[in-house]
Amino acid sequence: MSKKQFLLILKKNLRKLPKNEKEEILQDYEEYFMIGVGEGKIESQIVESLGSPKQIAKELNAVYAIKKVEERKSIKNIFTALFSIMGLSVINCIIITVTLIMLLILIPFTLAYIIGVPIMILSPLILIVMGFVNGFSTIGSGEIFESIKGLSIGFLLAFLGYYLAKFSSILFIKYLRWNMSIVRGEKLL
Repeated sequence: MSKKQFLLILKKNLRKLPKNEKEEILQDYEEYFMIGVGEGKIESQIVESLGSPKQIAKELNAVYAIKKVEERKSIKNIFTALFSIMGLSVINCIIITVTLIMLLILIPFTLAYIIGVPIMILSPLILIVMGFVNGFSTIGSGEIFESIKGLSIGFLLAFLGYYLAKFSSILFIKYLRWNMSIVRGEKLL
């Protein structure tokens, strides 16, 4: 494979990166070739020492996807990172598929949390609205107690949920980086 073919394949497979980062990477590889030629190597030797341009592009795409998740934790960025990591190797694909199945199992609990906690926090307000609609004489001390209990538990769950989500996102990013290290470790073997 020639330098031109290597750079063309690399450029073609860096489709997830912004244009400026793609150009920087291509310039870096141009420099590798210039240095290699300066050391007396031919293009095919340099290409062989660099490895597959497709695999390099996959790794660079995965690193960029993890960087995007760190900057902005959105569902789209998370799934982009997951699929980028999955594309690196079969082992990563299996590990992430198992993880996705576990996350799917947790969806009902997450939805219950997302729906239940705001209702619990708003329970005193809901009680007041019910008082206006049905009359305040229909509200007993039991409903007031339950409303205050719902408010307290709702705030506690919201507090715990915030820190659990924050911890989970940190753990998720570490998990993605660990997957990247597995791929890099495979290259060393």
